[in-house]
Amino acid sequence: MSQTSIILSCILISIFLKNICLASLLLIDPKNPCRAYGNASVYDITDLVDTWPVALNGPGFGGKYIYWWSCAGNTGKCEDTDVAVCQQRVDAPELQFNAGNVSPQLWYGLFNGPASQSNLTWDIVYPNHQSNPSFIDGTGIRVATVHFIVDSAVEKPILTVDGEEKYTEYSITVRGKCIGQPAINQTTFVQGYCDPKTGQVVPGPYINEIIKFFPSI
Repeated sequence: MSQTSIILSCILISIFLKNICLASLLLIDPKNPCRAYGNASVYDITDLVDTWPVALNGPGFGGKYIYWWSCAGNTGKCEDTDVAVCQQRVDAPELQFNAGNVSPQLWYGLFNGPASQSNLTWDIVYPNHQSNPSFIDGTGIRVATVHFIVDSAVEKPILTVDGEEKYTEYSITVRGKCIGQPAINQTTFVQGYCDPKTGQVVPGPYINEIIKFFPSI
């Protein structure tokens, strides 16, 4: 490996580590699984699409699939109401696979001061419940990750299935100007989140209100 390649690799690794250090687990709302909180900041994708579940066509191992995603579960597929992402084969719709559950989900993003950040990104990870796992067909060990990218050049949210790593790993990307990220109204300076339905900043809640949602805090 050349000296230039080594230097470039070190730079990329340092950037990666910096991004990891700036992110944290977010507090998921106990009553709304489509919302999570940072430090006086809100991430809310309740109105990301007109109707949940949303059907996304995309590639998968061995064929084409429809990925039914609902941030609150109840996809109407895969039987289990706790399923967040259900993978359904296009040419054999009876073949449906639970690609991730709602209740064990993790939101991972910038905890402090995200409203002042440009090009904000965050992730929701939907792992399977690990009861009765099967290492033959992937049951119980699948995981779907939804990656959010705030992009001022994209007026309306674009949802894309990135694909499937054989049998157990699924990826969706959401990109747009207003996709439920923490935001500040630049006229009134009121802090809240950017509502995908209206494109406006919805005020609050503030940290004292957020704490009330979590009795154990």
